[in-house]
Parts: sequence; C-alpha cells; structure tokens
Amino acid sequence: GTFLMPNIYLAHRRPETYPEPERFRPERFLERTFSPYEFLPFGGGNRRCIGLAFALYEMKLVLATVLSRFELRLASTRPLLPVRRGLTLAPPEDLMLIPVSRKRSRVAA
Repeated sequence: GTFLMPNIYLAHRRPETYPEPERFRPERFLERTFSPYEFLPFGGGNRRCIGLAFALYEMKLVLATVLSRFELRLASTRPLLPVRRGLTLAPPEDLMLIPVSRKRSRVAA
C-alpha cells in the first residue's frame, strides 16, 4: 500500500535528460524526441492539468491570428532541403522567415 508520487519539477531538471536544465533553451526539444515519461508539462493520466486543452487552444489561436495578419516569406532564395528527424521531415535549422504585413481589406457593414 505504498503511495508513490513523481516529482515533475525535479524530473524536468535532470541534467542527464536536459543538459543545463536551468538555462532557457527551447531548441532542445528539436534536438531529439523525448519519451512521454521525460517531459510532463501538464502531468499525465486522469488527473492531468485542465490547462492542457486551454494551452493547446491558445497556441492554435495565436498561430491563426499571426497567419491572418502576416504572410511569412523565406529570407533566402536558395532551394531548401528538408532535414530528416526520426520518421518525419523538418526544415533546416537556419531557416529564416520574414513576416510581411497583409493588406487589411475593409468590408462594408
């Protein structure tokens, strides 16, 4: 009857999993695929944080807003070669995009 509870705070700060865990390096999540037991931002199972659905919705909303107001153009004219990351393909690491404001058309009410 022993009750075990994982410490997510400490799991996310293990140097073996996340080199320099106290340093803000979001690109670390592009370097390799993490197991569902290594990265638990909202916990897991039936008692996971109710903020998960809200955070996912908010990310989609922000992306949709940005894309509705800006057109993203490639900074370089050279052809892009995708990089293989596991089973998927990704853009090269040096990909640069330039946000260009979209012309807003006014609709008569």
